[in-house]
Amino acid sequence: MERFSERSCGEIKISVSFKNYFKFEFSMPKYTETKKEFEQLQEVLQNPIIELQLDNPLLTIFKTRTLIKAKKNCCIVSKPSKSHQKIYNIITLHRSMAMLKKIRRQIIDEYPLSNGSLIGIYPSIQYPACVYELHTSADSYVTENVLPYDGSILIAMIKYLIGKVLGVNPSVGGLGLLLYRE
Repeated sequence: MERFSERSCGEIKISVSFKNYFKFEFSMPKYTETKKEFEQLQEVLQNPIIELQLDNPLLTIFKTRTLIKAKKNCCIVSKPSKSHQKIYNIITLHRSMAMLKKIRRQIIDEYPLSNGSLIGIYPSIQYPACVYELHTSADSYVTENVLPYDGSILIAMIKYLIGKVLGVNPSVGGLGLLLYRE
């Protein structure tokens, strides 16, 4: 059972309860404004942008459904971890990729005439110089010719293996999911 109410300050309050056992309440801003950090990316993609919330996937899914219903397209982006620990960055990249794939499956199941593409963004989400679709020939080209290459063969092999396991090169500046419906 879900209950929606809109406040006058431009926020939507959501209250969700499951058979009176659990109750979640959270509020979120309306989607009329894009964050300043995503302006250039929004200009490149020509789609409204949502930031992936790894700690609150329900919020991300709700925002996505709302935008897909209203505007028929959106992009979910995942900012990379700012940690200096490489293992933590790889784990965050893995979690982001798994969450984006899950959201893509859910939206495509809910809206049969919808489609989604995973994208890589380099060098950063704030200043995207290269936005490309993952698992295509563009991905191979960017991995071989654009993404940074370390001089060490050992480090290059480790990055290659991590990229094969994760499905994306660990040097990428951000991940995204483009969703649109017809």
